[in-house]
Amino acid sequence: MAVSRAERKKPPTSLDVARLAGVSQSTVSYVLTGSRPISEATRARVEDAIDKLGYHPNSGARTLRSQRSGVIGLMVPEADSDDGVLMVFIGAIAREAQRHGYDILLVTAQEGARGIRRVVRTGVCEALILMELDRHDERVAPVIESGLPFVTIGKPEEFPQGSVVDLDFEMLGRMVVDRAVEEGCDRLLLFGSPDRKRRRNDVSRFLAGVEDSAGECELEVVLDHEALSGVPERALRLTLPNQRTALFGITGVRQALFAMAATGALVDETRLLIALSGEDLVDVSPLLASVPQIDPRRIEISEIAVAELVRLLQIEGAGPRITLVEPRWVEG
Repeated sequence: MAVSRAERKKPPTSLDVARLAGVSQSTVSYVLTGSRPISEATRARVEDAIDKLGYHPNSGARTLRSQRSGVIGLMVPEADSDDGVLMVFIGAIAREAQRHGYDILLVTAQEGARGIRRVVRTGVCEALILMELDRHDERVAPVIESGLPFVTIGKPEEFPQGSVVDLDFEMLGRMVVDRAVEEGCDRLLLFGSPDRKRRRNDVSRFLAGVEDSAGECELEVVLDHEALSGVPERALRLTLPNQRTALFGITGVRQALFAMAATGALVDETRLLIALSGEDLVDVSPLLASVPQIDPRRIEISEIAVAELVRLLQIEGAGPRITLVEPRWVEG
């Protein structure tokens, strides 16, 4: 009599091993791959559970055991109109990695989870950095399965068992609202289609900070979805006599700056642009000297991300942690 598929005994998994050994699934992966230091006592428990269950790791995990390539995989987002921002991150990460004796392998985010699995199968990388995460990101699961130490630049909805390094976007939202109120603004126009990008962890956290803070001070928040070139005009249409409107965007900052400079809106007291920019705006144009500017600290975040990954790689028993970097005003 044939045995149905449901009646067949399933082979043990790494999760079964983790439960029997009393450790996390990622710890089992670390033991199998040798990608992170593990205490002898923990290793012994995991190996004993493997023997008792008859677990057989896949060939990729066996290949990775004790491998030290000196290569960090960096998964970058697809370049857009702010690709200069992306290059700031890539350049800073590469320089800091080289300072610690590591090289960088770039992987594009378009490949998603499949790209992660492809890179892991090659056995080239001994650790990973993921940039620009969604709130629920499909790339996290295959990274955890790989057993490789990893750092995310971006804070997903749930702590992903790897370290997190990012700007404190909720604080950024509160800072923007507070400045708009201090400057006598009646509303805050957020350009760059933020509501359509709530799936991104940075945008969702920023909007949470804005909405919480604006609710307390009754500042009207307008989410703008249209072309960046028309931002100054739309802000003007919203502004009634004896009122003032603040403008801010996480993305599209450079385009909005140029649009406001071209229309004369930068010297119009009815509209206040607050800029998120990592460069000194005065060096771009003297017209921008009066623009309140927040530094997103991208170079520092990049350097911290690499240092955190090196800590996970080199320090036995090092656990993942969250590091949120505070945005700060650029003093004019």
